[in-house]
Amino acid sequence: MANVNRINGFSPVGYLNGAKYTGQARLYAIPTTDTTASYAIGDVVQSAGGSDADGILYIRKIPAAQASSAVVLGVVVGIRVADPGVSLVGTTLSLEQLYLNAGTRTNVRYVYVADDPNLLFEVSAGLTATNFTAAKAGYNSGFGSYYSGADQTYAIDQNATVTTLSPSSPYSNMILPSSTVATTNTLPVRMLGIAQRPDNAVGAYARMLCRFNNHEFGVATGTNFTAI
Repeated sequence: MANVNRINGFSPVGYLNGAKYTGQARLYAIPTTDTTASYAIGDVVQSAGGSDADGILYIRKIPAAQASSAVVLGVVVGIRVADPGVSLVGTTLSLEQLYLNAGTRTNVRYVYVADDPNLLFEVSAGLTATNFTAAKAGYNSGFGSYYSGADQTYAIDQNATVTTLSPSSPYSNMILPSSTVATTNTLPVRMLGIAQRPDNAVGAYARMLCRFNNHEFGVATGTNFTAI
């Protein structure tokens, strides 16, 4: 049976010691100076330097220039819709909104990030997934994106309206490209093979099990963050 096309970025599924993931996450802030990146559940982020007025640390989506060398903080697992202390009288809230568009932000926005360095994630291999079985040591040197039925070069803006992710919109469009599989143990992603489930097999849209090899709270041999 063919794999389901389910592009939704990185999804936490458990820990390296075999324990299940039960939803733990930490609150982080997106500064108003970050106008280039969109944010969706499943996106990979790193520290951005500085914090908001309450000391909540700023984060940024992994820059495209660091796709092969980034030190990762974690993965977005939630978007805060309304902030404490703000009057909601007469305000329409989009409780179903799971992403933040790129562009000018008048206020700091907040997301929840799964930032434990021992977390394991599932992520789609995208449309072209033919050489994962030859990965051997199984490291990956980059991130990719999925747009309109094809694997594309990784970009930090999903687009202004987040409409090209079908059928997974509005989740993250990040994938783990088979074209960047390597054996170098300093690369950002460590692959642990294909997730073993009856509905998952080698081939297009295979769900890969992986962890971050370069992590801010663990081993960090890659390119660390720079302030926005």
